[in-house]
Amino acid sequence: MGSYIEEFQKEDRIKQSSVVVTVDGLSGAGKDTLAEYIASEIGLVHFSASDVFYSIAEERGISHVELAHRADKQVDLEVDRRTLERGLENNCVIDSRIASWVLGSYSDLRIHVTADMEERAKRIAVREDQDFEEALEQTRERDKENSRRYSDYYGIDTQDLEIYDLLIDNTEMSIQDQHESIDEVLNKKVYKEG
Repeated sequence: MGSYIEEFQKEDRIKQSSVVVTVDGLSGAGKDTLAEYIASEIGLVHFSASDVFYSIAEERGISHVELAHRADKQVDLEVDRRTLERGLENNCVIDSRIASWVLGSYSDLRIHVTADMEERAKRIAVREDQDFEEALEQTRERDKENSRRYSDYYGIDTQDLEIYDLLIDNTEMSIQDQHESIDEVLNKKVYKEG
């Protein structure tokens, strides 16, 4: 039992939480929306790794944009370490790009949510009030950089989806359809175990 990331396997950890659900996905895939829904449906706290990132920036007295520019392996490790600790201490739903890798077998349900590049860029353009082409280019670059970092820092191949219990491609799904598709899994997996 433990994290799938080698750096976090070196320390003995005890899981105090009884239910942890992790939702992974790239920018604009809808991981936060899905995680919020799951948390509300089964009465758990929702954490986002991005909240951890923002709190680290605040602790250092810099903006999250500045921290992103300065980010290196140590920043990623700190974000992921704190994410792991939250999952071990709280019954919760955690969303991030790699929460399922970070929590590993401590996660009771590992979900990967995705959508095609154009759909994700559309969502980001609306959310950030950006031009679609600009959002598309930034999304491509962010995906490429994240993939490189996870490979270099942790040896993770983000194309490897074998660790997940559930894969959701919501490219052509409404939010309601996505919620309905997850309800059956929640009833079988989490409600009965939680």
